[in-house]
Amino acid sequence: MKNKSKAKDPIPCFDCEDGFLLPTLRDYPTKLKDYGEVVISNVPMECCDQCGTLVTGSEGDAFIRAAIDRITNSITPEEVHHFLQKYQLTQKTASEITGYGEKNISRWLTGKVRPSDSVSNFLRLLIADEDAFSKLKSKNFGERVTQNFPDEEKQPDKDEKEIISLIDYPKLVKLKAVAEARSPQVKRTELCRFFQTSDLASFGSEMSRVCDSIAAFKDTEQKSNPVSGGVWITLGTMAANKIKVVPYHQDKLEKAVDDLREYTQHEPEDVIEQVQSILAQAGVALVFLPLMKQSALRGCTRLLNPTKAMIIHSLKYRTLSQFWLILFHEIAHLILHINTPEDVFPEYAEASDDPRELEADEWARDTLVYSDKLLEFSSRHPKPKIWELQRFSEDIKVHPSIVAEVFNQKKGEEVISYSYLRMKNLFPNILNDQAETLWRKTAQHF
Repeated sequence: MKNKSKAKDPIPCFDCEDGFLLPTLRDYPTKLKDYGEVVISNVPMECCDQCGTLVTGSEGDAFIRAAIDRITNSITPEEVHHFLQKYQLTQKTASEITGYGEKNISRWLTGKVRPSDSVSNFLRLLIADEDAFSKLKSKNFGERVTQNFPDEEKQPDKDEKEIISLIDYPKLVKLKAVAEARSPQVKRTELCRFFQTSDLASFGSEMSRVCDSIAAFKDTEQKSNPVSGGVWITLGTMAANKIKVVPYHQDKLEKAVDDLREYTQHEPEDVIEQVQSILAQAGVALVFLPLMKQSALRGCTRLLNPTKAMIIHSLKYRTLSQFWLILFHEIAHLILHINTPEDVFPEYAEASDDPRELEADEWARDTLVYSDKLLEFSSRHPKPKIWELQRFSEDIKVHPSIVAEVFNQKKGEEVISYSYLRMKNLFPNILNDQAETLWRKTAQHF
């Protein structure tokens, strides 16, 4: 209602007093230290319809500040606040650990002063790399005493036994997270030690919360429990926290997508290091974990903090095409739906219940196999021959198996035979040993 009121009653010009200030978009030139003259385009302003006086107003000022932050890459007040929250710091303790003045930190929090590039990059490094913060804290502030878990070794009670039954313990053994055990008491001890918890009942509740705080690609036809899902996500998060990435930005990820598309022409195990490197340069840590019983999660993503994102991939469907479709589905969530660490998806019974899942599917298909080119190809070849599929795939630089799967999904039926493609070695699978190679690399970060 307020916006309508302003539109009906424009503000009189305070300069000429004859005209009225009307909304407009104008370029705003300014000079920045170390950057020289810059021009910020399409700044919302108000312009007098008589004398031409320009007023930026609060909206324009906020737009200009945001643009300058992007140009200078200065850390934002929200990021500084997140830094304090993440490590449970007061402004005083943050000053003692980092060596930056308490008054400076206060000014950064209010946005009155912009930190330099070096300060911004250093704080973002501390946010993204917990090990770097721990080393700095130990050096400058004394080391925190860590608690041993569990508080005592004992037989699990009824509730804890239920939690153990929901956890895929053999997969944790395979990942070398816990020791092999049959005794419930030993399993309880191993789980408490690895996950740093005093009891498994509270751990189970925490895992359920974790499972609800993630954007996940879930198989809704598979039986699931939130404890198993939470364990899977927690393991992936632990590994992602250890992976070094540059500060995350959506624009970097969007630019990385074209490079990733061309790698789809190769076997994943041959290019995975390059794929992980490309994503790391966009601020995204990519990790692989085996699917766990009743986790039902094919992949998931979230912003761990404002400067670091993660994607966890389960390799549930052992085909090259699904490897890339699931990865691009998770990238879609980061580009389309996730802007802050608080952006999560609620639990749903069917994927179709959440339009964001359908949007991510559509984005993944259209980005991997350009929708306009696929439409043209399918109109000319409603039932394409293998050589036609291969030639089209070469033209758009995407593996034929991905084109075939997207083509069939768009048609709603198996027009291109998967079994025939397999016979022609055009629909490759990811073998167990290949998948385990990726999982073992993740386990190195535990």
